[in-house]
Amino acid sequence: MIALKVVFFAILATTLAAEDESKPKVEVLTESTFVKEDEYNFEYKLSNGVSRQEEGSVITVGDHQGIGVRGQYSYVAPDGQEYMVTFTADDKGFNPVIRASPAKGQ
Repeated sequence: MIALKVVFFAILATTLAAEDESKPKVEVLTESTFVKEDEYNFEYKLSNGVSRQEEGSVITVGDHQGIGVRGQYSYVAPDGQEYMVTFTADDKGFNPVIRASPAKGQ
């Protein structure tokens, strides 16, 4: 049984390695992170057009505490459109607003 698991993982690793070679390498262009006891924020931008910015802080609703989050992320989809999602997430739920536009350079 252990030998079967080893063979399975060897095949899986070989398949994943082959997939990685066919895709262009993605590099981190910018990145920053800030974390405190009751708040955080981060942002990054990748060479493939993906970016994300998010900030969160402790919120109190009645007798309960949680985290309120707001931010945005964007990416270029296979259909050539750039999608930007701006969102909030708090005691009222997850509320995204999605916009699509032709990707820059398309």
